[in-house]
Amino acid sequence: MHHQSEEDQRKEENANGEKHKPAEIVIDPAQIVTNGVSTPSLTTHTYSEALAVVGQGWFHTILLFVTGLCLMSVVNETVNVGFIISAAECDLDLTFSDKGVLNGAGFLGVVSSSYLWGFLSDTWGRRRVLLLASTGAFITSILSTFSPHVWVLIGARFLVGVFISGNAATSYAYLAEFHGEASRAKVISWAAMFMAIGLIFLPSLAWLIIPLDGRFELHLLGMRYAMWRIYLLLCSTELLLIIAGLLYLPESGKFLLTNGHREKVVQILAKIYHLNQGKPEHTFPVKSITLDAIDAVYADEMQRRSNLGLRYLWQQTVPLFRAPLLWHTLKASVLMFGLFATSSGLFLWIPDILNTYVQHEDMQLCDVIALMHANKTAARADSPTAPSCPIAINANIFLITSAMGVVFLACYILNGFIINRVGKTTLLNAWFVVCGICGLAILWTSDFYLTLILIAAFVSSGCLGGVLSAISVDLFPTNYRAMAMCLILMTGRFGAMAGSNIIAYLLTYNCNLIFILFGGSLLAGFKYGTRSGILPSKRNGLAKQRKDAGCHCARHAPSSQRHNANELM
Repeated sequence: MHHQSEEDQRKEENANGEKHKPAEIVIDPAQIVTNGVSTPSLTTHTYSEALAVVGQGWFHTILLFVTGLCLMSVVNETVNVGFIISAAECDLDLTFSDKGVLNGAGFLGVVSSSYLWGFLSDTWGRRRVLLLASTGAFITSILSTFSPHVWVLIGARFLVGVFISGNAATSYAYLAEFHGEASRAKVISWAAMFMAIGLIFLPSLAWLIIPLDGRFELHLLGMRYAMWRIYLLLCSTELLLIIAGLLYLPESGKFLLTNGHREKVVQILAKIYHLNQGKPEHTFPVKSITLDAIDAVYADEMQRRSNLGLRYLWQQTVPLFRAPLLWHTLKASVLMFGLFATSSGLFLWIPDILNTYVQHEDMQLCDVIALMHANKTAARADSPTAPSCPIAINANIFLITSAMGVVFLACYILNGFIINRVGKTTLLNAWFVVCGICGLAILWTSDFYLTLILIAAFVSSGCLGGVLSAISVDLFPTNYRAMAMCLILMTGRFGAMAGSNIIAYLLTYNCNLIFILFGGSLLAGFKYGTRSGILPSKRNGLAKQRKDAGCHCARHAPSSQRHNANELM
């Protein structure tokens, strides 16, 4: 009996082994790496989890370089005109008024189209918008170099601004959507540095090209193709690099996922996995990607946005001009307007002002400008049809302006190091006061080098844009935050255009008012912002404001809602 029972038990075990053997054969090969742990045949990951599997590598380096160039192109194509107005004065017979309009044309193009590009970015896709914007900006920028008349050049630079606005509106979102929470803030900060690098690149290139005007003669299409035209042409070369890079890079995975293209997202991430990890694409362990809770809400919002079309912009904008958000919108917009008018508006004029100032280094700045303006007026009255004018370009002005770009970059780096230690409010207050005092002090010094230091400190107020944006973000509920920041920064760019034209007028009639007006506006901005609550030391009442404003959803704040927080120009 005992032997029989043992034999029966062995037969039963063999039968059970035969029964379970087929189950071992059909195990998915992708699960062999699980070390014996039983897992489902198809594991679903969220997009953030899939990005963690992909890791960081060559793809993200290329992505950072391309999106950084996109941001740099915004600076290049709006600020480069400031470096040619002295050289183009004779060819286009420019007045102070013409120079002011020309300096502001690109900014006007950016302002007038930023809302539209933001909408297209969320409906057409990030990569497609960047490709269209960069290609359009490149074509119109090339055509602008052949402008025979100042108003043709103004119109062409306006169109360049319209197209380049697409890069400003989309680059941060495109970059952020390939990064998880752990690396997103860092790479956005690195990308913002490219804009400061642009302020170093532009004057350095001008130093190499524009002083060659008297040495080389080039004629194209029956016109003299002066060195300032070649300078504008070379400033656009980064757009070719951007286009080439975007043709290589894929569409944003998050954008595709929120539009239902899950299989395509898996394929894109598998290719990135291959680039970053050096492993074959078929070994990518993620086979299915789904939306997490926040992305699901955003997908619904995207669908609503697509159905409403441009009406969505209206629905998002109107609440910003109603209580309780009205005062926050107005206060933040006024302060941003003043900052851009002071920093960007004046920076556009720095090369032209310095080209006048270096001829009389022992005089006060405004006295030199008044003298040179009087001489030009007298010369035009004596010889209104003269074929040439005595405009000499001092190459040193471009080196000085390049040094100011280095100051901009250093200020951004410094802000990054100390902002968490001293606080956003304290940092903003300190910069307001220091920059405002430096602007007013320019009126009382005749020392050339001290004047240059004060001017550099004065225009470095542009570094406050990112700090003010970071403060402003907390003043608005999540579901209106993206549109609020877009509106505030659009107002700032309008300030740059207005500041350039105000300076053009004041250079003709009263140079001293430039520094009194803009230096005083920074000091007034500090006092106004502190008293009116735009610079709060505590976030009192914020929860109540969000509740009153109807904050009912948690949208994708880490990506496109915060993508403008570090705008430079």
